[in-house]
Amino acid sequence: MREQLRRAWARVSLRTRLLLLLLAGLLSVQAISLWWAVSDRAATARRAALAQQVQRAADVVAVIDAVRAEDRRKVAAAVAYPVVRLDVPVATQAEATLPEMTAVVREVWRRRLPDREFSVTVARGPLQRVRDATSAQGLRITVATQLRDGQRIQTEVEVGQPRLRSDGLLGPFVLVGVLTSLLALLALHWALRPLAQLAIGAQALGAGLNATPLPSRGPPEVRHAANVLNDMHQRLKDHVQGRVQSLAAISHDLRTPITRLRLRAELLADADSRASFGRDLRQLEEMVQGTLDYLRGVGEVQPLEPVDLDGLIAQAVEDAEALGTPIVSPEPTSLTVRGHAPSLRRALVNLLRNAVVHACDPTLSVDAVQGRVRIHVMDRGPGIPDADIARVLQPFEQLDRSRSSAAGAGLGLSIANEVVMRHGGQLLIGNRAGGGLCATLELRAA
Repeated sequence: MREQLRRAWARVSLRTRLLLLLLAGLLSVQAISLWWAVSDRAATARRAALAQQVQRAADVVAVIDAVRAEDRRKVAAAVAYPVVRLDVPVATQAEATLPEMTAVVREVWRRRLPDREFSVTVARGPLQRVRDATSAQGLRITVATQLRDGQRIQTEVEVGQPRLRSDGLLGPFVLVGVLTSLLALLALHWALRPLAQLAIGAQALGAGLNATPLPSRGPPEVRHAANVLNDMHQRLKDHVQGRVQSLAAISHDLRTPITRLRLRAELLADADSRASFGRDLRQLEEMVQGTLDYLRGVGEVQPLEPVDLDGLIAQAVEDAEALGTPIVSPEPTSLTVRGHAPSLRRALVNLLRNAVVHACDPTLSVDAVQGRVRIHVMDRGPGIPDADIARVLQPFEQLDRSRSSAAGAGLGLSIANEVVMRHGGQLLIGNRAGGGLCATLELRAA
């Protein structure tokens, strides 16, 4: 159970966590304030009711003290409430008293009958004479004193103990809770918006070396994080571009000696040797050209614009069919993707050539789902072992079981993967049921 709760909490976003904690704190304070207000109101109401009852009892005692001694019992009997008893013996054992209630009784009694000594007993118990809709329990207050001629008299009143009621306060509490929740949500949105923008910008930095630097705005912590990411991105960009330029220069310089070797090979008298040299030189030239294409894709800045998908597919199929194998093309889709047309064409041609050279029955299909366009390049061939799928996307990787003896440097899938990543998409490689491979270019629709 604890592990399930931990996993569920791990899926909760930072915005939701902060909102829950903030609301829990604010609503707890509101609830405590409500309880305090209701408790104070109930205590004030009880003290007021007690003061009123004790004042009434003191007035009754004053009236009885003013009549003749022989008429006192008749007057006491005529008073239904408070309960009045004459000639009550002195209690040998005092009942348990409540100090806060006793203080109220003493204050009121001394104000009404300042010249009388008295004793007070306050006890809890069920209400017998007072009807209180809020409670069945209450306080029984007994005040014993003497009349002027020394006759003892005792009065007894009851005060209910009302439950804590929030009449008139629950509505404002709910309103304050709703307003507090809305304000907390707005405050969190305002406070976390720089973090969300930083995350979006950082994701854009990871999509390519030519991404726009993060704006340095927001709280100091966010600005500092943006500056650190920008510095790291710039250093990484400088490092990669330096390596790319060096490798591109070396690859470019190799084309000159390759051309000289091709000319010398044509002068060989032996036809077999001339053909063998020609195959090796073509393979070497293709490797150099593939390396230049890959490095050019890593280093160049490509503006993205709407690209007609049907025209793009038609051009790529035409280039790939130059190898002599027909390709099954999809029906016109009228779809448009956002990208750099030459780069997308190069990536699609690489996938089609892989299907033509290393397999058979190359087929193209297109579908669109939730603003994403997917181009599927399928074939029937040996496929790729599942454990090696991630590896074939790396530069210069070749798998004997997935490649024939055709020339190549293992850069076709790497170039396609690099292109689609710069377009904010992804290249998915998977084996087909019944044999063969399916390479999917997933791009954003324009």
